[in-house]
Amino acid sequence: MYYEVHRSAPKVLTRQMAGRYLAENVRIPKYIDIIANGAFQKRNVIQSVQFPSTLSRIGANAFYGCYFLRSVQLPEKLCELGMQAFADCQNLTTATLPASLPTLSRDVFKADRKLTSVSFYGDDGMRVIQPNAFCECTSLTDIALPDTVTEIGSRAFYRCKSLSSLHLPASIRKISVQAFYFCAFPELELPESLEVLEDSAFFKCVNLAWIRLPENVRYIGKWAFHGCNRLQYLEVRHDPEFIGEWIINRATTVRCYQGSKMDRYCRENGFQVEYL
Repeated sequence: MYYEVHRSAPKVLTRQMAGRYLAENVRIPKYIDIIANGAFQKRNVIQSVQFPSTLSRIGANAFYGCYFLRSVQLPEKLCELGMQAFADCQNLTTATLPASLPTLSRDVFKADRKLTSVSFYGDDGMRVIQPNAFCECTSLTDIALPDTVTEIGSRAFYRCKSLSSLHLPASIRKISVQAFYFCAFPELELPESLEVLEDSAFFKCVNLAWIRLPENVRYIGKWAFHGCNRLQYLEVRHDPEFIGEWIINRATTVRCYQGSKMDRYCRENGFQVEYL
């Protein structure tokens, strides 16, 4: 059964208005442009929501803590998705998002522990995955980011311990602090566009066995690959501008050129080296 908000509703759907139309399945009518901050926050009766194709903005905390919400498909014309919009939705399993969203906001799906699948559709335009976007989405298994994303914020995929498949687009330039802390992928291809790996970017990704750093990487933060206990080889064919402390475990062998900056770093810090 669907309960449809009637045609006298304003273009902005506020929490006061939303409270009058609660049902298991909510259909937002096409003349609603904006769902306001906190409009459906912690409304546990909701299991599904149908969004109009014309919807342009979903405010912060709009569906925060909707315990029984199971899936969301957001419309292609959506241009803003607020902070924590779908965070702490404990039974949310799938999310389908327009790739044209400029930014995926902070904490937007944080702690959605049953979220297994996230997909993007339509024309690419997304540039930034903000901090904590998928933090502690512990059931998320795979994700392929839109081809225009340039930056992944701190802790964006923190403790996504089931994330076993990751596709990073050729546009990525920066991976921030603890972005992929304690993820499960056994292999990883870093794109040639990558320039900055901040502190602990891949800390405790315990299934990684081999990494090749692209030659555009100029900054490697401390502990970038530390705690990756199965990492056998880190290959570096260039001289990064900055190399932080303890970027790997002692058991990992660095493949680099003799006499290079990476070679000197390894000898000074007691890491194993294999020359290319």
